[in-house]
Amino acid sequence: MWPGAISNPRGKVRQPRQFARGRALALFLFLVFASCSDWAFAEDPNPLRIHCLSGSKEYQSEPSLKILIAELERRYRGITCTASWGKDKGNSLDNLEALRKADLMIVFCRRQNLPEEQMAIIRSHHESGKPVLGIRTASHPFQGKDNEHFDRVVLGNNYDGHYGNDSFEVKAVEGQKDHPVLRKVGPFKSRRLYKARKLAPATIVLQTGDIGKGAHPLTILHVYKKGRTFYTSLGVPEDFKDPNFLQLLRNAVFWTTAREEKAYRKAP
Repeated sequence: MWPGAISNPRGKVRQPRQFARGRALALFLFLVFASCSDWAFAEDPNPLRIHCLSGSKEYQSEPSLKILIAELERRYRGITCTASWGKDKGNSLDNLEALRKADLMIVFCRRQNLPEEQMAIIRSHHESGKPVLGIRTASHPFQGKDNEHFDRVVLGNNYDGHYGNDSFEVKAVEGQKDHPVLRKVGPFKSRRLYKARKLAPATIVLQTGDIGKGAHPLTILHVYKKGRTFYTSLGVPEDFKDPNFLQLLRNAVFWTTAREEKAYRKAP
């Protein structure tokens, strides 16, 4: 008989209450630890390197992209974001060398007139089949043939100008509501609808908008040289304050890069 044990008249040994409570506490702590074990012992995910191209004055691409970058870094581990902060119709992008090592290129710039050596770095990304995520003015980010090729061939889009400042509802296309890119994306409103002509044959439309003059695609998916591309003509400054739009972009990051979002979540 161990010290502190109590013997009853039939010779059986009873554990003291303190011992029973200690076992209960140990069991509770074990269950709590086990429930967190996925986080505690999860291996670091494969690094995900993202590089942003910014240069759209009207739609405030720099502060908007900084909101997205902060959102990604707050929620996830293993993600590194770099950027080239340029000017609208600019002739140079800083820090573009970082794009060479990026897994994903995010484009939110307008009519950049870049030197050939910089365009060569950008082309190398999408021409090697790396994923692309385009926002708003990514439908006309460069000049001449580069502009047309990126919009129509890489993104599968076909930019055709825009309407006025009218507000419209962002609607999911029937049959696409369960697509991973639309996961947890609820209805919301935006403004200044972009027009699009006939899209590339393999383009998938996820969301549309209509100001009463016919629906136009808002969010589309495409594949170029085996690389996934995402484009949304949404992206006015207010959109970046809407949790549904930010959810859309987060989903797009993981869909285009074919990564498992859960693996990158920070422990709760």
